[in-house]
Amino acid sequence: MNAYDVLFDHHNTLRGLCSKITAMPPTSAERRDTLDELLVELDIHMRIEDDLFYPAVQAASKLVAIAHAEHRQVIDQLAVVLRTPPQAPEYDDEWHSFVTVLDAHAAEEERDLCPPPVEMREEELNVLGNKMSARIIDLHASTFEKLHVRGRAAMLRAM
Repeated sequence: MNAYDVLFDHHNTLRGLCSKITAMPPTSAERRDTLDELLVELDIHMRIEDDLFYPAVQAASKLVAIAHAEHRQVIDQLAVVLRTPPQAPEYDDEWHSFVTVLDAHAAEEERDLCPPPVEMREEELNVLGNKMSARIIDLHASTFEKLHVRGRAAMLRAM
């Protein structure tokens, strides 16, 4: 599978989870469970980008540096959401800010890094896409990944 297709499909997975969460009552158990699912998908997404996609387009170093900075913005806003009690009056605003930051990052990547400002052959894109897909599958199956995300979420909540 082409690397762009993998990246775009996973962006759509993240967007779909955000839409699903937004439609649920803030204090519902289903929303908490779906938010946990989003946390895993977000971690997986950032790992495939940081470990595989960005190095492949590193010649666009300025854009990759911006993408890394945007990852920090996403995590910072996620920390605010995780620290805000769902019943708090400001929770919805914080949640919508997170969704906006996440979507803006995905849209910017899709616009500026796909295709990257460096020439990549179709074969290279397919090899990269296959590596990204395999990594997603491996991380979904990993108990360690789920524990890692839970630990990170607990740390973000405590900050």
